[in-house]
Amino acid sequence: MLLKPLEMSELPKEELESKIAFLERHIEEQDREILHLRKILDKILEDVESLKNSVQQTSQQNSDPATERPPHY
Repeated sequence: MLLKPLEMSELPKEELESKIAFLERHIEEQDREILHLRKILDKILEDVESLKNSVQQTSQQNSDPATERPPHY
């Protein structure tokens, strides 16, 4: 709930300090979570790049399907 400017000025100093402390903690928690998610994203991107390279290598090795033996041989 957002407070109007007049309501903010009427709040006791302790309550304002409490709200500021809460917001600071909340920001720190969000920063930690964003950093954690960024690490996960970096790992996913690394895995995708590795898979892409594997697929490219496989497709280069098996470039002629007419000469490729079926998998059951």
